[in-house]
Amino acid sequence: MLPKDAELYRRIEEVTHYLWDPIGVCNIPQARDEYHSYMTAIFSRVQAGNLEGILENMKWIASENMGLNFDAEKASEAAKVMLKWRDYINEIT
Repeated sequence: MLPKDAELYRRIEEVTHYLWDPIGVCNIPQARDEYHSYMTAIFSRVQAGNLEGILENMKWIASENMGLNFDAEKASEAAKVMLKWRDYINEIT
């Protein structure tokens, strides 16, 4: 993985854990890896700059995989932050 991709991956992981956090574990240090199994799919969609694809994947993760209600507003805010990180990292590298 290129350094800029690794940086973006870390930022997406942080946003997923601290901002989106569909199961509410952001304050539990032992749960820091809770969303790792979803990162590859989210990362690839963020790399592509596909907001709708990111949101569709987040909806599937929350509703189909976790059995939770999907908070579209919270997911949209998180996805937009991920895309802002993508743009920023691409600008500085």
